[in-house]
Amino acid sequence: MTRAAVRSVDLFDRPAQDDLLQIRNDLMTVYREFSAEDRRLFPLRYARTVARGPRRPHPGVRRRNGHPEATDPAARLAAPPQVPVLLIPDGPGRGSVLPYDVLRRSLAGRGLDVLMMEHRGVGLSRLDATGEDLPASVITLREVLGDLLAVLDHARLDQVSVYGVGYGAYLAQALAALHPDRVHSLVLDSPLTGADDERVAQAALRALYWDGTESSTSTIASTLRRLAAEGEVDARRAGPVVLAVHEHGGPSAVRDLVDLLALGRGQLTWNSVRQVLNQGWLQNTPYAMEYDLTARIAHSELGRGHHADGGALDPLVIIGEQARAVPRFTGEAFDLHELAPAITAPTLVLTGGQDLVSPPVIARDLVARIPGADLVEVPGGGHSMLDTRSQITQVAARWSACGAAHLLPARAEELTALPATPTDQALSRGLQIALAAERYSPWRLWVESAKAKREQAQVDPRARRTRHVKMD
Repeated sequence: MTRAAVRSVDLFDRPAQDDLLQIRNDLMTVYREFSAEDRRLFPLRYARTVARGPRRPHPGVRRRNGHPEATDPAARLAAPPQVPVLLIPDGPGRGSVLPYDVLRRSLAGRGLDVLMMEHRGVGLSRLDATGEDLPASVITLREVLGDLLAVLDHARLDQVSVYGVGYGAYLAQALAALHPDRVHSLVLDSPLTGADDERVAQAALRALYWDGTESSTSTIASTLRRLAAEGEVDARRAGPVVLAVHEHGGPSAVRDLVDLLALGRGQLTWNSVRQVLNQGWLQNTPYAMEYDLTARIAHSELGRGHHADGGALDPLVIIGEQARAVPRFTGEAFDLHELAPAITAPTLVLTGGQDLVSPPVIARDLVARIPGADLVEVPGGGHSMLDTRSQITQVAARWSACGAAHLLPARAEELTALPATPTDQALSRGLQIALAAERYSPWRLWVESAKAKREQAQVDPRARRTRHVKMD
């Protein structure tokens, strides 16, 4: 295919995905039945990125039964990984193939063989053999778990190291507990462990920013309550906004925004965040996030939005409204709390110290249930190391595949020092700029910007002229 033809492919045109499949040499197809009751077939896709570079054993590695074996723990990290990595992102509506291309290539550069399955109902696994959308009734947790096993069989892999995030960690736990022979090791990032997790997250947000039970945020909470009483803030709709600002800016950004609201400013930033959260494109962007067909898993099987109560600072208010469009939640397909003690694979759990989507207490409780599990808590980290601190993900995935993840808790300080992803940095910076724009008058904003440019020119006279805002 010529370069001109490659450029002409419209990724948002569903029929054009066949062209995309011809362009890519890392995409595989497994034909799966709709369900045990419906034997029609559909193409399930997954990406496999093969390790690059030499895979010679380190001098501290000997060969046993034809496979490298480290003679000491440190040498394991220089040895080729023992197994490929199955990477399962958060979801259930998130795409796997296109959004994580760069990450897979980076992991391959670290010597890892990486697989990512495009979940049924999403992106390249959305259509049946005739080009129509899969019926929502066949998109269930048990079928998705079967899809994962089918991918491993198609790839001819007896075992893999599994890295799961959020919903992906939920699937990883079920896979490890129900099919222990297929799982070499586990990394559970910001794990989802059951339908009641959202109640924990709901309570954590309210404790921090409404009840003010922590001294560091008690003044923020009291100011928010006063603004709600005065009608400046709609407390019933404020939860998702506060959560989003916290996730991308931490408590300091929430404090800045609430202080601005108290001064009669900040409404532009507040309303902008609220409007973005209510936009349909966040839930339905082809090949990136496709929520419509997978909503049944999210709400009917995982119970998302089930605990929405419409009270003050409820982070579940939007997802609770979305849950009304599908059959109501009646119970989980898997009881992960009961299954956790059956997990025998070496397990590492990652959690962000500032995660209010899956608060650290959930990870700590999970570690206590899985025999021998280890915990790394990243101070200042938010939800999903995969999406916000991908370098941590890359280290954890490689160490797990090498059989050395149990050594990482002793290196937690080094992990914490790794930078945020460029995307997360851009979101945080954008939030800072929005808050600065409302903090300063136009004249003050221009003065601060000009001052910042002069300072940059003194450091590097060749620096391009870009707009900077010096923050307080």
